[in-house]
Amino acid sequence: MARSIAASIALTLALPAAAAVAPPATAPNLSASALEEPAFMLSADGAQVFECRLRGGGPNPYAWTFVAPDATLYEGSRSVARMTTPSLWESLSDRSSVTAVARGSQEAGAGNLPWLVMRAAPLGDTGLFAGVTTIQRVNTSGGVAPGTPCTADNAGSEARVAFTADYYFYRRR
Repeated sequence: MARSIAASIALTLALPAAAAVAPPATAPNLSASALEEPAFMLSADGAQVFECRLRGGGPNPYAWTFVAPDATLYEGSRSVARMTTPSLWESLSDRSSVTAVARGSQEAGAGNLPWLVMRAAPLGDTGLFAGVTTIQRVNTSGGVAPGTPCTADNAGSEARVAFTADYYFYRRR
């Protein structure tokens, strides 16, 4: 019994203090299920990495192609997680991770990544991301493909586009 209580306390202390923060109002297609509740929110600050690549025929067969994010997620000013692979979040403290697939989106204005709701699948049963079932990305700024031309002259070059976003992580009630 004492071990069970100690494990529960340890898990609670491992969760961000921003637990159970309500997300901003979103369109119905961006809402989590009524069977879920917000568990915690993390703010991302980083870059979206693009590469100029040959994409096919037409008058300009080159286009900026998304490669990967390179962002740190924060709880306040404390680094909590990283994103260095598309659709994968990894805890810095316990190495737990979660992956997700988009199931709804909403435009967020010119130059900004769209807001998303994603179906999540934790990769493990313990740690920060254990039990996460849905992720919302909101309050985005920046992060879309560069406005500079992508041509044969700069094929293979990389561009890093700064972005910020808030990620709300949900668990079943």
